[in-house]
Amino acid sequence: MLGINWIELFLRGIPEMFLVIWGIHIIARKNINLKSYIISVAVMSLLSSLVKMLPIYFGVHTMLIIILTICIMASIGISIITSIYATLFIFLILSVSEFLNMALLDLLKININFTDSIKKSLLGIPSLLISFLLILLLQHLLKKRGSKNVSN
Repeated sequence: MLGINWIELFLRGIPEMFLVIWGIHIIARKNINLKSYIISVAVMSLLSSLVKMLPIYFGVHTMLIIILTICIMASIGISIITSIYATLFIFLILSVSEFLNMALLDLLKININFTDSIKKSLLGIPSLLISFLLILLLQHLLKKRGSKNVSN
């Protein structure tokens, strides 16, 4: 059981879900309906927090969150195939961002075995920024690729 408290939910969980769902919309090339975007972020943040509280092995919660994300994206109108590959790609981006953040913290000799929720959440912000930048880069590349396809 990983557990999560309210501080982690607001400093990490909700912003991460905003990025995840935004990234999936970018890959799906679907415009964001603000109402469904906010509702899906709230639902996914709550569901991911609940899944993390389940007494299951580490890693299983990630698979459950991925499945739930795919289901939520399919329910708001993104095709199931697009939902699958977009969700997997965005979770890959999150994993790479987290790895880069941990490597950076290790290089800076910052102890990453922390139990303080605020410190844990604040030290996780660079991975959110890296994810944000990678999603922006992805958006730029997809727009550039789309404009090439239109001109050909």
